[in-house]
Amino acid sequence: MLGKLAVRNVKRSARDYVIYLITIIISFSLIFALNLISTSEAVMELSQGLTYFQYIMYGINVIVLGVICFLINYTTKFIFEKRSKEFGMYALLGIKKRKINKMFLLENLLLGFVALLVSMPIGFAISQFLSIFIVRLLEWPQAIFIELNLKSFILLFIYFALIYLLVLWRANRRMKKSSIHDLLNLEKQNEKKITKSKKHRNIIFLLSITLGIIALFLWNLKLKPEVLQDSSIMNTVLICFVLLIISIYGVMISVGDFILSVVLKNKKIKYSKDNLFIARTFSAKAKTLGFVFGTLSMLITLSILFLNISSLNKGAYDYKIELDSPYDVSVSDKKENLNDYLKVIKEDYTIKNDFIYDVYQDRNAKYLKVFPVYEYKSDEKKYDAVIKLSDYNKLLELRGKDKITLKNNEYSVVVYFKHKNDESFNEINKITLSNGIELNRKEIMTKNFFPRLSNTDYTIIVPDMSVNGLETNESHLVVNTVEKTKTELKEKIKTKLKDHLTYIDEDGKTVNTSYNVMVKGELIEETNTMVMIISTICIYMAFIFIASVGTIIAIQSLSDSNKYKYRYKVLSNLGVRDDNLYKTVRKQLLILFGIPIIYPIILNFCLITSINNIYKIMLDSNTIYLSYFIGTLVEFLVIYAIYYIATYFSFKRNIKEV
Repeated sequence: MLGKLAVRNVKRSARDYVIYLITIIISFSLIFALNLISTSEAVMELSQGLTYFQYIMYGINVIVLGVICFLINYTTKFIFEKRSKEFGMYALLGIKKRKINKMFLLENLLLGFVALLVSMPIGFAISQFLSIFIVRLLEWPQAIFIELNLKSFILLFIYFALIYLLVLWRANRRMKKSSIHDLLNLEKQNEKKITKSKKHRNIIFLLSITLGIIALFLWNLKLKPEVLQDSSIMNTVLICFVLLIISIYGVMISVGDFILSVVLKNKKIKYSKDNLFIARTFSAKAKTLGFVFGTLSMLITLSILFLNISSLNKGAYDYKIELDSPYDVSVSDKKENLNDYLKVIKEDYTIKNDFIYDVYQDRNAKYLKVFPVYEYKSDEKKYDAVIKLSDYNKLLELRGKDKITLKNNEYSVVVYFKHKNDESFNEINKITLSNGIELNRKEIMTKNFFPRLSNTDYTIIVPDMSVNGLETNESHLVVNTVEKTKTELKEKIKTKLKDHLTYIDEDGKTVNTSYNVMVKGELIEETNTMVMIISTICIYMAFIFIASVGTIIAIQSLSDSNKYKYRYKVLSNLGVRDDNLYKTVRKQLLILFGIPIIYPIILNFCLITSINNIYKIMLDSNTIYLSYFIGTLVEFLVIYAIYYIATYFSFKRNIKEV
């Protein structure tokens, strides 16, 4: 009998909590899809960097499972409270509480199994779409098919078992602690108000805002390139996160009641249209659900932060490719060896153009004295790297860039973006080269800089005749090919030209200098692999967090639609038209969905602005992070809006049944 009742209740729960069920199905589907991807041999063979993806996912899934466990536990507790009167009636009819508890646990387990079974085919389909995304990102010539494997199924069942063992254990304790009286009256009980008085509430609000400001100030203070090497930075970042968490919970505990009191004090606002009805409906939530709103706001903060980090990393890696490898192949070696590299490249690729240039050394080392980031050494003497104007212009021409001009008594410096504002660097207006030629600085440039120009963070560009008498330090080869280069070319060069890329040092050890060869295809594969891993993880976690937030708010809202049906019936009997009634519902839901996101958006703007202090040296501009922030905010709001719309229509259907 109880088994049939459990099956009937599962059907009813699936209908009443369809948004929750969909979220659980999607969550398990994503977990299964990423398990399939991370354990697929075909995917792992695409790039060496993907080898670690599987192990990273184990750690990430611990966090994700914690959030899903919170969601399921919260929903289970919510369902228990809503059905407590029903359970109390069963107990009064003589059914033992142990059997009632068994029925409730069986219902939740069946609901979970339904979600698990449905998630498998959906997860398999998602894995095929993800494989297309990975193949395109890594520029692989053909699609791959993700096969089902036993390991992914086992992992999914382990995750499912861990979640439901904990959730059902807590549900079991909850039932055992409840008496018949508690069960009959639990639904009527309101949660305790967290703030005991207005003064208490105001103190919590102001203190929380203050802690948030302190955390953001410390965060901005430490997240700068010049202090990243400070050993205390991790401690400071940890302190900032703790303060922000306290701040978020404090604000959410107090802000709802604070806004409500302001609205109710202002008679003009209070009695305008349906404001009084909405305020009274919201009052219970504002006063008693502060802790829940705090948890939701924290998840929203993390969601937006993860999405922003994903976008920043994508922008940084795109810039890195252009910065580190503007040509298809770049080589630094002895001049007599460079033709050997050309021969190897020609075996598999059609050469579009190539160019060999020399880097000279200025032993006066004027810039290196104030800027000892990278140090050239020759006979234990440091020097500045110098190239001819004609060579630099030829390099620009190969990239389709505009050439630069210099007078016979001028020079320019091309420098890595992050060093342009170095005061000591800017103070050098005139130099005397080691051959005795004096030159006046024309400009300091960051555009068209790439480290492999001379293997340093800056290069001095001088008129051609000014290099007469300077020593040649090294020679470089740059090559552009018709076909896109691949990682295999780098491996082939390392194998065939091993003698050029290794030498025996003073201690008799073999030193490998393959880092002197840069193949653009290899860099693209490496960076795209990192982009794929970081983006997948960030988007995966962000979606789970957003979905959990949307589901919890939806459950709370739909509960209200059933609990307060009589209020909407009264409004309808008083002559309120349906369109006005639905407008009131939209406002009510907008407040519930809107309050938890305002503070996280403000925090994320401040956090990302500080993070940009580090990323801006790897991005096209100082302000491009704003476009990333707006873009990720739109992504978040689109997913959030889907839950709002779904909740609205479900709410609307419920009150129509009045």
